[in-house]
Amino acid sequence: MQKRYVGLGLMVLLAGCGKPDMGNFKPGVADACRAMPAFISKTGMGAQVAIDTQQQGYMGLRLLQPQSGKSWQHPSWDDAGHVGAFARDRDGNIYVAPTPDVSLAENPPALQNRIYRIDAQTGEMALWLELPAVAPPSPSNPFGTMGLFYDCDTNSLYASSLAGSEPKQANGRIYRVDVATQKVMSQLENTDAIGVGVFNGVEHKRLYFGSARSSDVYSVALDAAGDFTADARHEFALATLPDGNTTSARKFSFKQEKDGQYVMQVKEVEFGFRLLAENNPHRRMYRFAYQPGQGDWQFSGAFPELGE
Repeated sequence: MQKRYVGLGLMVLLAGCGKPDMGNFKPGVADACRAMPAFISKTGMGAQVAIDTQQQGYMGLRLLQPQSGKSWQHPSWDDAGHVGAFARDRDGNIYVAPTPDVSLAENPPALQNRIYRIDAQTGEMALWLELPAVAPPSPSNPFGTMGLFYDCDTNSLYASSLAGSEPKQANGRIYRVDVATQKVMSQLENTDAIGVGVFNGVEHKRLYFGSARSSDVYSVALDAAGDFTADARHEFALATLPDGNTTSARKFSFKQEKDGQYVMQVKEVEFGFRLLAENNPHRRMYRFAYQPGQGDWQFSGAFPELGE
């Protein structure tokens, strides 16, 4: 059954309605199982390649060999127009979000609340899922799917969407999609978020998301199935950090350092429901260290962003 929650405030009020099964997940990175697609071996690019969505001189996404600058693009990879977020699953399939760039000509609003998938074996990109929205994107707000993140433990794809939001009303959603069935199993209502990311804390699994309307970052606990619970909280705001800015968190990534320390990196974007080409190209990355004793993150510095 699909679970729905309306807004962060109501979610907190629901906390006393019974404790869900929170599972028993190993603390640490939740997307470590991600695999590289098998089709890459057939491209002649070699094994050391990056998935590039900078879209400078091309549209869609491509494979890039950083050392030589050689690139490769499947003919279907520009079918969604300009793209933004992407995520890989345990089989090497790549999920892609269409995102308006400089013009709506290649990204008509009606086609933006979608997720495309690049098949790990063939490299072919095709429409995978049309996300249900309060209202479709429009010329006044052409944005739909914004953030993607794959969770290995529950085989879930999390997607944020701004479809149907208005200047004074947040109508966006965050979805949990079961990858095996391609069905939306849980959704967080009235939440305008850009970047999303999942980390297994010492207590339970949490999804972190960056507001599209401010520099605030929130999190919500996930249950054993990966569905949203009523346990939501404010984590921090980029604007209040040393060297911070009034930007939004557009991407979350997690890794474990050689000393065992877990690190969260947050990439920023200037966002005001405008076409993304207007954004400041001199973006930064914010770094945080996980504090197991408190179950939260401590800011450790901000650095210039170096590509995807």
